[in-house]
Amino acid sequence: MTWAVRLASPGTVRRVEQAEEDRALRSGEVRLRFRAGGLCGSDMPLFHGLLVESVSGAHGGAPIHEIVGEVIESASTRLRVGQRVVGTGGLRAGLAEILVESDTAFIPVPEDFSDVEAVPIQSLATVIRAAKGLPDVAGKRVAVVGAGPIGLAFIHVLRTRGAGHITAIDPVERAGTATRFGADEFRAVTSTEWASGLEEKERPQIVIEAVGHQQSTIPDCLRAVASWGHVLGFGAADDDDYMLPYREMYERGLTLSSGRTLDGWVGVLQEGRDYLLRHRADFDGYVTHTFAVEDAQTAYDLYASTEASRLKVALVDNQPG
Repeated sequence: MTWAVRLASPGTVRRVEQAEEDRALRSGEVRLRFRAGGLCGSDMPLFHGLLVESVSGAHGGAPIHEIVGEVIESASTRLRVGQRVVGTGGLRAGLAEILVESDTAFIPVPEDFSDVEAVPIQSLATVIRAAKGLPDVAGKRVAVVGAGPIGLAFIHVLRTRGAGHITAIDPVERAGTATRFGADEFRAVTSTEWASGLEEKERPQIVIEAVGHQQSTIPDCLRAVASWGHVLGFGAADDDDYMLPYREMYERGLTLSSGRTLDGWVGVLQEGRDYLLRHRADFDGYVTHTFAVEDAQTAYDLYASTEASRLKVALVDNQPG
């Protein structure tokens, strides 16, 4: 028997014992032993029972989809038994002792990284991939709506790419943290308050929406950005249809793009790993809370809170193997 943590009811997870899946691996698959994982905002709507399915299926998963594991069996030409790997998988069932995953969404963990240090690679990688779709940010005014783990990663990436002035916006007071990651200015307000109070000269040329899961922030970003500006909607969408200020977009020549990673995971993850290696000291403390698998409920309750000191939350198996 092996352990797993399953969604028992909205807002409640429960550890269960289950028979280990022992089917033969298909080509390219690996069998992993769970070592650590990171909670993500895109897990939370499903955790709370609020997610509306889309035609392409749920975004994220509950209990977890950002996974660090150890390869215990391999039918992959890339990943070998004994390697620690990091990637995305386990949709809706990722918090389990044993997982069968495709090697197309995992890469080896740097040898000198702890399991917890490796947790941010997956989410950071998606930020880097999305940032590639932006116009050149060098010297420009940029705003990031949302100063949680994803927003902070965007701030850091934009700073390394030479953004001229970065404003972070979040009603949760994280001024010190946002500044440490590269923001020039922090506004402890909602996106609506920020957008409605901007003077013309303050309008950013590029706005990143790093919140998602509701409909107000994208229109706010579009109303805030400068004419001919670009808005990247990175936060996951929980609804099929959004009301947008299209006439304003049309008349001011605005561009709205999205940033979900759909394929090419190996290359994306490698870029995230390499970026974290280069900026390891900057991301020290990015994982602010670590819980044992047995305390998964506490971890989810904390992640659902607006505690300013809470950034990335990791779950670890204290007795892997």
